[in-house]
Amino acid sequence: MEKKLIKNNLKFRPLTKNEKFLLSILVIIFVFWASNRFILTPQAEKISQLESEKLELDTKIVDINNTLKRENNIKEDFENLYRERNEILANYFPTIDQSQIIYLLNDLLSEENIDITDFSFSRPTNEQINEMIVQHMDISIPFKGDYDGIINIVKSVETSPRRILVDTLSMDKTQENISGNVSLKIYSLDGIADTDSKFIDIDVANGSGDGSLFEEYEGYVDESISLENEINEVSSREINDIDYTKVYMLHDFETKDYSFIPSNELIRGDATPSTTRKSGKYSLRFEYNMLALEEENRAYIDLNSKDIEFKYPPDLISMWVNAYGYSPGTLGMRLRTQGGEDIDVTISEGISWLGWSSLEASPPVDLSLYPLKLTHLYFELPYNRDDIGVFLIDKLEAFYPVSEDSTANNNPINDFYVVQHGDTATSISMKFYGTIAYKNEIIKNNSLTTGDTLPVGKVLVLIRR
Repeated sequence: MEKKLIKNNLKFRPLTKNEKFLLSILVIIFVFWASNRFILTPQAEKISQLESEKLELDTKIVDINNTLKRENNIKEDFENLYRERNEILANYFPTIDQSQIIYLLNDLLSEENIDITDFSFSRPTNEQINEMIVQHMDISIPFKGDYDGIINIVKSVETSPRRILVDTLSMDKTQENISGNVSLKIYSLDGIADTDSKFIDIDVANGSGDGSLFEEYEGYVDESISLENEINEVSSREINDIDYTKVYMLHDFETKDYSFIPSNELIRGDATPSTTRKSGKYSLRFEYNMLALEEENRAYIDLNSKDIEFKYPPDLISMWVNAYGYSPGTLGMRLRTQGGEDIDVTISEGISWLGWSSLEASPPVDLSLYPLKLTHLYFELPYNRDDIGVFLIDKLEAFYPVSEDSTANNNPINDFYVVQHGDTATSISMKFYGTIAYKNEIIKNNSLTTGDTLPVGKVLVLIRR
């Protein structure tokens, strides 16, 4: 009986119209709130996030497009920076190696009027320059000779491809000449930059013989005889059916300051002097490690500073190349017009020989392109190849046709020089020939007198040697 009463008490009364209306509004409000809370708001946040990402990606696309438009400029900047880096590194000693330093000084300090008895090296020490710890060594060199010879020695040190500082110079006058001591200071990049420790490639001959440290090996040829025969052979050489030819030495790779310029970051290598040569004292040692995956896969040797110019088309341009291995790469040269247009000339398609070989190339014959400047030698590898190797380059020459009379009279090849403010016959001789010995020759060939003051702008004739 009690249970029935409880059930009767729990019965709900019917909702009125107003209550139903209010309940409907509440349900609608709840649906809108839930939709906004769990659907619209997350979607709006997602849309906002995607729009931000889209804006960021659009910005990146614009940056990439701008970068692609600057591809040539970027490549040029890369080449310039790489060349500047190599030029800076080439100015300093990579490491303090006494044998290589002695070899370099022996080349620099070759003045006939100066007697140098020995080189005295100090122990390498560290010196703080700004925030860097730099290693350096002092070299003491006693000498005896005349004043002009001493001045030439100091000037010769200034021409060193590696920076050598003349720290102190003391001189005492004797009855016959001058004696004294010069102290040099050499700074090293050891521990500062990653460079090749051998800044001069020195060939060491090994031999044994009774009573002698060295003996002539099989196949040895006296270089003086070989050079004389080579000159005689060149003087009688016929090129392009022209009986008489003037040989013009463009460059003999004696300066020892060259820049290796890669066309992209997958190409590595170096350009250094080597004592294995065809003429002179040095050749250029070109080493490369190349992976050819870009549109251009070249390694350049920069010759801009050598001022090699053709005012008239030669019959041929030749150079000697000593190959240590075969390669599918192409050797070539880059010529530049005065308008800045580059012209590439192939010297050899592939390295198909071992040892020394004379390579020849025909330059453009269109006179409207001249004068042309030789700015680079290059080695190019075909696409999708990889190769490593070493070869030597020496004796870059041009062959010009001349008349029979010119050959018989042995007329020299001349350069022209425009006198600058402060120039003298002595300074010009030192600048061009590395010695003052040709001062009188310059005066004679240009109809000057010893007391003449050289007017600025005067054009001088200088015999190329």
